[in-house]
Amino acid sequence: MTSTEDGRESETVISVAKVGKLQPEPTAAREWVPTSRALWIAGYILLMALVALRLPLTRKYLSANVPAEVRSEIGDDRLLNLSMTVGTVLFFLLYAVIIALYFSLAAFLDKRVIPGKWLLAGRFNIGAFFVIAILATIPVNLFSVVFGVLQPRDVPGYWAYFPSMAVLALAIFYRHWRGFSTGRKILVVLSAIALSTIVAIG
Repeated sequence: MTSTEDGRESETVISVAKVGKLQPEPTAAREWVPTSRALWIAGYILLMALVALRLPLTRKYLSANVPAEVRSEIGDDRLLNLSMTVGTVLFFLLYAVIIALYFSLAAFLDKRVIPGKWLLAGRFNIGAFFVIAILATIPVNLFSVVFGVLQPRDVPGYWAYFPSMAVLALAIFYRHWRGFSTGRKILVVLSAIALSTIVAIG
């Protein structure tokens, strides 16, 4: 305290020099981490390789289901074989586009629905929807190639595989979404099951 001439007391104010700007530490925000792009590319290439291995089965199926009137109209077996080859190639190209769109949807959900990821080999991020997309496509095509089954949906347990696989993947990643609200948890489960069953229906 110091005294002034009129006898009133005044407080001595000590000012502290500011060095830079001191700001509160920002709250750590949840980071939306995508699954590593290299894994998506590798999964797509592997899947399309399996689809290419299924092409002989596809061509055989197309040839066996040509109506008799169409065969009689074409007449020439070489022309018929050529049309089957063209149809098989077009099927492969169309399937490649469809799978690219499917993986794009899965990548969007993988990044936006569950932000947390597992780390593989210290460098690759793996998300729940990536696992679902891979398990919904590659095992089915691998089964078809190994056992020569063009339509795996005729195999017992086919329809139960897809939703159960999606639930299993969510269980593995549960710690990344267990803190969500009830409404968002429902959204996570429905999105996962929908992503897997799209393949089953298609």
